[in-house]
This record gives sequence, C-alpha cells and structure tokens, in this order.
Amino acid sequence: DPEAAAATAGYADELANPHTPETEEYGISSTVFRAGRPFDLARLEAAVRSTRGLLRSKGYCWLASHPHQAVVWSQAGPNYDLHPAQPWAHIPQIRPGQELVLIGVGLDHAGVRSALRGALLTDGEMATLPSSVPGLGLAR
Repeated sequence: DPEAAAATAGYADELANPHTPETEEYGISSTVFRAGRPFDLARLEAAVRSTRGLLRSKGYCWLASHPHQAVVWSQAGPNYDLHPAQPWAHIPQIRPGQELVLIGVGLDHAGVRSALRGALLTDGEMATLPSSVPGLGLAR
C-alpha cells in the first residue's frame, strides 16, 4: 500500500538518502552449484571444511553412499546436516544430482564451486555405481 508506506517513519529519508544494502555493506553474496553426479561423502566434507566465508547453504544433493535417495542439505555456520529424503524414483520432476545455494561473506564463488566439483565422483567411480540408480545414464 503506497499510502501506508509513505506514512511510515523514515520513508522520506530513505527516498532522499538510500541506505547501503547489507549485501554491499558486508560483502554478502550467493552462488548456486549444480551437478549431475553424486558426491563422495569424504571429499564433500573436506570441501565444505575448506570453504571460507560460507554462512548458509541449502538444497538437495546426491551421495554415492546413498545412490537411490535424494538428500536434503542444510548448513548454517558450523552446523552442517545431510538428511535422507525421498528415493529419486519418487521424484520424477527432479533428476538425480545437486542443487545447492551457498551464501557467504567474501565468498570465493569460483573457489567454492571448484571445491564441490572436486568432491563429485570420477568417471571410474561412476562406473561402479549400481545400474539400477535412476538417471544414472544421464549422469555418466
């Protein structure tokens, strides 16, 4: 409601002297990581530990240790959780893979994406996954 907004304290001040958005003031930014291969859990944990400035991340991922199941990813500060979700076969609108949003201060976007790519299975490791994994032919 434009009239109600105009009546609030500080409205005219903000129009005359806009504040610096927190994203600019504190260097907060985000990046998205997507991939169509599963993560190796040990390499994934090392990649997350090596990332500096990461404040929050969330999304879904695919772990080689649980190739038939989607996993919910949630990280806030030092707390990093992976929780089993639906089997990939029950989520036909989403192909197995990763989709993560990463938010941080002074976050090196290319560096964090590179670290996460390094945690994905190699071609040789992909060949060892069971052929019954949904979407496996798309990931190879």
